[in-house]
Amino acid sequence: MQPRHEVALGPHTVGDGHPVSIVAELGVNHLGDPGRMLEMIDAAVDAGADLLKFQTYSAESRYDRLTNPKADEFIENLARWELPRDVEARMWEHAAGRGATVFTSPFDPDSAAFAHELGSVGFKLAAFEVVNLSLVRALAGYGKPVVISRGMCSYDELDTAIEILREGGCPVVLLHCISSYPVQRHDSNLAMIRALRERYPWPVGHSDHTRGCDLPPLAVACGANMIEKHFTVNPKLRESDNPFSVTPGELREIVFRVRQVESWLGSGEITRIPAEEFMWSFRRKTA
Repeated sequence: MQPRHEVALGPHTVGDGHPVSIVAELGVNHLGDPGRMLEMIDAAVDAGADLLKFQTYSAESRYDRLTNPKADEFIENLARWELPRDVEARMWEHAAGRGATVFTSPFDPDSAAFAHELGSVGFKLAAFEVVNLSLVRALAGYGKPVVISRGMCSYDELDTAIEILREGGCPVVLLHCISSYPVQRHDSNLAMIRALRERYPWPVGHSDHTRGCDLPPLAVACGANMIEKHFTVNPKLRESDNPFSVTPGELREIVFRVRQVESWLGSGEITRIPAEEFMWSFRRKTA
């Protein structure tokens, strides 16, 4: 079996033998309200998230009007939710003041450059962008870790993106995800976590789009090194990802249950443990 890599995202090491990294995906659940974004940052930190993930973009550059029939609708929404660069910079500064480790999903090369200047510890390559090779090459140019959501892409497409990033010296973390919002539990295909671990030497995680707290501990039992959940302070907001995102209380529950499963999984070594001591004398060893 090939050795498995570890990937450092700021002070957090992602990989086997390390605590599962819990990522709160804030995205654009702020809906363009800086005050709500600040509240989300504070709440995610207080709930125990290891890393915060933002989205950094220019609405006009995110969709192709020539090929996407819904481009106008999507661009209009994203323009309303887009934070001006100076405002976004203040959000990063506030997060740093709270001791948060932040990375982002940039959707164009200029946004990647801006996030790099703000000190992003790595980048997230959204599932929609895995086949956007010009963006992949732009991210590769920074040599930083890249977390890849593999939703909707084939192995060949994933291999191509990984190779470009590898040539740029970028370590990667692969997140199994189903690109549906929300995902029904029966569509989760958690066995893909094991399949990705068998095919690639990189850390593997799960970007979970189901509602609630049930799937993350199961993903950890399947071998996930990272759990990403969309996060909100108000799931009653009906726009963006708010309706299926977890609340601060749910994030605390996920952190607790993931740490619990980690302790139950143990080391995987066959060794004599105190729990078996009483029964040891009942063994009958014969030739």
